[in-house]
Amino acid sequence: MPDIESTTNPRIKGLVRLRRRRARDATGLFLVEGERELESALPGHAVLDVYVCPDLLTEHGARVYERVVDDGRIPITSVSAPVLEKISLRGNPSGFVAVLRQWETPLSSIPTEEALVLVVESIEKPGNLGGMIRSANAAGAAVIVADPTTDLFNSNVIRASMGTLFTTPVAVASAAQALAWLDENGIVVFATTPAATQTHSEVELTQPCALVIGSESTGLTDTWLDRQQILIPMTGTIDSLNASVSAGIVLFEAVRQRRSR
Repeated sequence: MPDIESTTNPRIKGLVRLRRRRARDATGLFLVEGERELESALPGHAVLDVYVCPDLLTEHGARVYERVVDDGRIPITSVSAPVLEKISLRGNPSGFVAVLRQWETPLSSIPTEEALVLVVESIEKPGNLGGMIRSANAAGAAVIVADPTTDLFNSNVIRASMGTLFTTPVAVASAAQALAWLDENGIVVFATTPAATQTHSEVELTQPCALVIGSESTGLTDTWLDRQQILIPMTGTIDSLNASVSAGIVLFEAVRQRRSR
């Protein structure tokens, strides 16, 4: 018999509240679901509780759950399928939901040697932010989230990042703080904007550099526009790209240049 069978249990109500940013900010906690996501979190982050419904575990989920059991330090609560579905934000729950503690995200966590940094300013859509973190991870880059409008610990950020939020250097700061820190550390800033006269492939990206992408609706603020500007050339009828796509394009131009250096 599960430890918790009722969807009205006070603990379950508390978990459901963590879907909202206000509750995450107030408690410093957030939820993680998905096999890959929890697997990425386990080595270095504070997993406080795991709620599991064995009947819903996938084959991969069962292997990840075994790691939690083998760890021996993480409290495990068994729940009924309706309870897990109540907690879950997914249509097909993976069999468990974990509670983690948020961590500090200072600019000092960003590596400066041969730096490749993706700066994302005021990104509105959690899926785009998560996708950018995933692309940065694949490119070996760090991420600075400047003037955030969504929090890092939103479930859709974690899901879109495919768990790379847990393994990518990420800092959160105001745009002014981020720019000052980049300047202090000798990291050259490239602002991606359609108003630029040079393309992303015409600038030197093998030096320590930061590639800046603006919000989906308004682009970059004036904070960045007195720095070198670059554009992604487009030949179709559209005049802009999805912010996450733009990030991937400029990041992998830097990867191309650094490999051929």
